Amino acid sequence: MKILFFSYLSYDDNHYKGGGWVNSLINVLIEKTQYEIGVVYIAKDNHYKKYICNNISYYAIPLKQSTFLKYYRYITRTPVFSFDYSIINSVIKDFTPDIVQLFGMETPFGGVLTEITSVPVVVHIQGICTAYYEKWFPMGFSPKRVWWKSSLLDKLRLSTLTHQYERFYNLSKMERAYFKNYNYYLGRTRWDYSVSRLLSPGSKYYVCDELLRAEFYNKKWVYNGGKLIISSVTNGELYKGFDTILRTSHLLAGIGVEFEWNIYGLSADSAVVKIVESCLQLKYMENHVHFCGKKSAQEIVDSLLNSTFYVHVSHIDNSPNALCEAMLLGVPSIATYVGGIPSIIIDKVTGYLVPDSEPYSLAFLIKSLYKSEDALKEISDMAHLSALQRHDENNILDQLQKAYNDIISDFSKCRF
Repeated sequence: MKILFFSYLSYDDNHYKGGGWVNSLINVLIEKTQYEIGVVYIAKDNHYKKYICNNISYYAIPLKQSTFLKYYRYITRTPVFSFDYSIINSVIKDFTPDIVQLFGMETPFGGVLTEITSVPVVVHIQGICTAYYEKWFPMGFSPKRVWWKSSLLDKLRLSTLTHQYERFYNLSKMERAYFKNYNYYLGRTRWDYSVSRLLSPGSKYYVCDELLRAEFYNKKWVYNGGKLIISSVTNGELYKGFDTILRTSHLLAGIGVEFEWNIYGLSADSAVVKIVESCLQLKYMENHVHFCGKKSAQEIVDSLLNSTFYVHVSHIDNSPNALCEAMLLGVPSIATYVGGIPSIIIDKVTGYLVPDSEPYSLAFLIKSLYKSEDALKEISDMAHLSALQRHDENNILDQLQKAYNDIISDFSKCRF
């Protein structure tokens, strides 16, 4: 079977540390003799090229980047992307895939693949912008307030978090239109099933869990009873719950709990950090929160194994891979009851769920549990076992193969 992936990752950029689960899937599939893999991505230097590496055919596709289009996209925050369709068609003809798999409709490839009619296209759901933008601003925040709190330089550059929100809003409008044009979806939570059924009721949905980075499969968390260390892995969007982290840490510090809260994936000079501090009139550092920047997979593993809890307080999410990776290591995890997370954590069995934007519940849970060795060991074991099953390579390949076969068969029937 020949599978052509359209990926949002840039394989010309060796510094990007995200998207590990996409590459994990590609690397596992290429090890199986029954698959031939091609990967299409956006060229960093805006020049088309094809090359083969480790038995994978790579196609770097340039965007059409006129000066007018660049400025229009920048000023209006409209994610308008343009490709040379002849190049896309030439890639399809060159690779002759049995199926095309698109990672996320919110990517530049989301629109162009609606034009492909010669081969079935299945959308691998990641996040869902349409639902996310509703939760972009936490309670007490607003577009106007965030704009006022932004730096003068960001205002002049039109790059404030409010401008990011406007771009995200435009992405969500495009995504809703795309939902109507695709017939096949891969998902993994009750939430993404519900949203995709609502926005694309005539399409077919297939369950397929995700492979995680290899470094997270071979280690297991052990209770050490030392200092309370909380870890979170996240990026720079406001909806990721930075306000809840600061409010919770302030509560813990105020009642005399000794702890440190390490956040990976973001630096202390990020705009979102400064804006949340300004809006809440609190300082992360004064409340024992440290921003550790981007780290490699192995560095994240080592840090999580030394943590007491992994905490994920996003105001909306589907199946956050950082949470799944923490559970795979067996790190006792606490997350908000939003989006697809209840499909990942069974409350008080494989982890703990707390209400969204509720720092008091979170602070109390952390305070009351961090010295409960037996409870944390039990949660750790159950989280580890559930994640091993959910992210098992053989199970995922079986899910994927069945989905591919059904999609190809259904597409053939509908086409003819």
